[in-house]
Amino acid sequence: MKSRAVIPVAALCALLGAGVFSWWKARATPMPPGPAVTAVAPPTASPPRVGVPAPRRAAPTATPAAAASPATALPPMPGSLQDTEEDGSVQVDATGHLVVSPDLRRLFDYYLSAMGEEALPVIRERILASLRAKNLPAAAMDEAVRLLDDYLAYRDAARTFAANQHGAELDLSARLESLRELRREHLGAWADGLFGDEERVDAVSVERMKLQQDTTLTPEERERRISALDEQLPADYRASRDEALRALQQQTVERELVESGATAEDLRQHRLATVGPEATERLEAMDREEAEWERRLAEFRARREALGQSEPNPAARQAAVQRLLFDSFTPEERLRVEALDAIDAASGAP
Repeated sequence: MKSRAVIPVAALCALLGAGVFSWWKARATPMPPGPAVTAVAPPTASPPRVGVPAPRRAAPTATPAAAASPATALPPMPGSLQDTEEDGSVQVDATGHLVVSPDLRRLFDYYLSAMGEEALPVIRERILASLRAKNLPAAAMDEAVRLLDDYLAYRDAARTFAANQHGAELDLSARLESLRELRREHLGAWADGLFGDEERVDAVSVERMKLQQDTTLTPEERERRISALDEQLPADYRASRDEALRALQQQTVERELVESGATAEDLRQHRLATVGPEATERLEAMDREEAEWERRLAEFRARREALGQSEPNPAARQAAVQRLLFDSFTPEERLRVEALDAIDAASGAP
């Protein structure tokens, strides 16, 4: 089984830099997934618990009690989720209550990544079936279902927010603050558990950008303030970032080697010497996957171009292009194609 990493909507732009982080992930030795439910010891050592529930609104589908009812028969897994392992996990504290953490959000997003392939009610039922299979305590199960419905409501509101902000004169800081308020409106105290670390990273990134643009600072003062900002980042994020930067440096060296005329064997020997045989094998597999992706993307664009020339009716042409896009790529891959198209359009590329 292969693992499936789910990419949050807020990180769409990071898709374009996926090479660096994929390279970093390839270096790491794969770890077996942890238990689906972990009893967390003292509350002081655990992530935020459910706490005060978010204000209740009309649920988009069923009430929490539906979680205890027998599951309806589900269709086969959608194509993008077949042969993958469920991402994320569910944790319960020592009192039997749900621990709200990014891992739980990742579990929700794993199934929600199939939007477009399946209707939302089917996806919701898949998530409920996954929760039932974990035999959660009654309190934790009730909290998980209520959180799921609040999370679905938040996602819907976030999509509406993004559509309404198209072309609006809001800077990045204002947009992030609006999203932060939207999360508290729909998720209440649960928002910190799901998004707290991400929001801290975003806040530091915004302040870092401001410091980079502040012409009144000396280089030394700017560097000092940036270093102080970095200390506010979550420790695991700092470790991941540092590892990714090392991967970026490795990629830079490899690119220079290729540009200087190094052969494939030269590159292989360099990798063996710097990252070891196991990581070298994974990197070579990634090279093949990236080459295959480039081939598929080029084929899709050629067929799309042909449709543009052969179909005079704009509506029929758009429908045919959409069918081609859905037939050619998974939901995550479609996001990447659309992001690449947007970058090409912004840069004036043909």
